[in-house]
Amino acid sequence: MSGSDQTGLQTPITVEPCWRTIGVAGDGSCSQLASVIHCHNCPVFSDSGQQLFERPLPPERIAEQTARLAEEVGQEFSDNVALLVFRIADEWLALDVDAIVEVATPRALHRVPYRTSDAFLGIVNLRGELQLCVSLRALLGIPAADPLAADQSAAPHATRTAACRLIVCQGEGQRWVFAADEVAGVQQVGTHQLGSVPATVAKGPRRLASGVFRWGERHVGRLDSQRLFAAWREVLR
Repeated sequence: MSGSDQTGLQTPITVEPCWRTIGVAGDGSCSQLASVIHCHNCPVFSDSGQQLFERPLPPERIAEQTARLAEEVGQEFSDNVALLVFRIADEWLALDVDAIVEVATPRALHRVPYRTSDAFLGIVNLRGELQLCVSLRALLGIPAADPLAADQSAAPHATRTAACRLIVCQGEGQRWVFAADEVAGVQQVGTHQLGSVPATVAKGPRRLASGVFRWGERHVGRLDSQRLFAAWREVLR
């Protein structure tokens, strides 16, 4: 049962808790007890309980809940990091999108006489600009998916598919290009999902990783862009 105040808002009508006086919790003199057996089965008791749920919340309680929900939503988004997830051979890796300039289709690779190596492959032309091309697979020591595979172009040789892409990244004023066998796209990952890299990992793709997270059925290593760029600079010296 409810009524309306001058503002038009529904206000509950207080029901006298008769179950405490003449009901089962009182002297039991209520004439309805013979038919309902217990006050819990009485419409008066049910209406009183409904009014408890329909009563309006105090303004201070509404403000408190609104502030708490807004804080939780803000915290959820602030704890996320945007990562570009990609595959090199059989390893799934990720790099912060802040370090990514673009993702492009494979281009022809041009060798640099006396300067190319397993890690530094040469240069590629992207819209008229020559970019340094490195092999992330060689730098991280990732075995080739195909034992006969070798980096002979800006896309992994012998494993080249329509999924292959060039990833252009930038740090400290320098740009590098590396080929990925597959790019899964940008994923929002909560910092609470990032686990630490095992201390036993001294070599391999995770030696330059700052964390590991689970993506579906896979474990993905988040590369530390600063350490990665420092490793590339060493290669290019």
